[in-house]
Amino acid sequence: MQKKTLHINGLGYDAVTVLEGWIGEKPSWKTKGLEFLIQLMDPSETPVKFHTSGTTGDPQEIRFSKKQIFTSAANTCRFFDLHSESRLLLCLPADFVAGRMMMARAFYSGAKLIWFQPSLNPLKNMVEVDFAAFTPAQVATIVSDPGTLKIFETIRTVIIGGGEITNELEKDLMKMDQDIYATYGMTETLTHVAVRKMGDPVFHCIYNDAHFALDANGCLTISIPHLLHQKIITRDVVELMDEKSFIWKGRLDHVINSGGIKIQAEELEKKLEGNGLLKEGTFYISSKRDPVFGEAPVIVLLNEATVGDVATLLQTFNEVLNKHEMLKGVVFLDKFERTETGKIKRQKF
Repeated sequence: MQKKTLHINGLGYDAVTVLEGWIGEKPSWKTKGLEFLIQLMDPSETPVKFHTSGTTGDPQEIRFSKKQIFTSAANTCRFFDLHSESRLLLCLPADFVAGRMMMARAFYSGAKLIWFQPSLNPLKNMVEVDFAAFTPAQVATIVSDPGTLKIFETIRTVIIGGGEITNELEKDLMKMDQDIYATYGMTETLTHVAVRKMGDPVFHCIYNDAHFALDANGCLTISIPHLLHQKIITRDVVELMDEKSFIWKGRLDHVINSGGIKIQAEELEKKLEGNGLLKEGTFYISSKRDPVFGEAPVIVLLNEATVGDVATLLQTFNEVLNKHEMLKGVVFLDKFERTETGKIKRQKF
C-alpha cells in the first residue's frame, strides 16, 4: 500500500514536489535517489530499473514492479516493526539497492526518513533515529569515535551489509544492548532476504514466501515467488540448516581444491583474525599451483607489513589451522586491488 507523502529531513514531499521542493542546488549524491523517488511515487505501473552488483553472475539490468518493491519493504517493516512513528536513517548511496530500499520502506510505512550524505562516519552531528543500515567499514569507523559511538548506541535497530564483519568488530557489537544484525541479500532479492544477530552464525529468512536450498556445488539457491519466477542461484557456499536458515561459509570463487580437500579461504581468514594474528584488510588467503595437490593455500600480505623470517611466520599461522589447511607460502604485494565498494580483489598465483 503506497502512501502519498514521504517525509524527508522533517519535510513532506509528494510526486510533484519531491524534486521541486528541495531548497537550493541539488547535490550530485542526491540525484539518483531523487530520480528513484519520482519513479516510486509515480502511480503508473512502469517497472523500476536496478543494476545487479554481480553477486549471482555478471552485472546486469533487472526490473521490478512497484508491487514487488513494496512487498519487499513490507517484509522488512514487519520484521523490524517499522511504522509511521519510526525514524529511518539513509546514509548509503541512493543509486544502489540498499539505499533505494530504505526510501521504499519509509514511503511504504509512512516513517520519517533522515537522509545524510554517505560517508565513513555519517553519525557526526546526528539526530536520533530508530533504524539504520551501515556497511561494516562505516560501523568500524563510528564505534572507534567515542562521540559517535554514543549516538550509535541509541539506535534501536542496526543492520549491517555490503561486506564481511570482522571477528573483532562483531565481539565489540555483541557487548551493546540494541538489536544489531548482519544481513544477507542482493539486488535480485531486493536487498536483505535473511539476517543474523551478532554472535549467532545462522542467517534466518525474513520473507514468508521464500525458501533456501543447495545446488550441486553446495551453493545457496533462493526461491522468492513474489519477486522472481526462476530460482536465484548464488555463488555463496553455505551450510543449510533448513529451508529457512543457513550458515554462510564463503564464496565458491574462493574455494581452494587441495588434493581433493576443499578449503574455504574465508574460514582460514576468520581463524587467523580470531586468534589475533592478523587484522581484516591487512591480508587475504589465496592459492598457488601445486604439482602434487593441484592447488595449495597461501597467505597474501602487503610489502609494508613488518615480518620476520618467513618460515617462522608460516609456522605461527599454521599453529591455528588444521593439517588440511596448512599454508604453503607467503606472497607479498605492494598494494591490494579493490572493488568500488572496497572489497579486496583476490589474485591466484
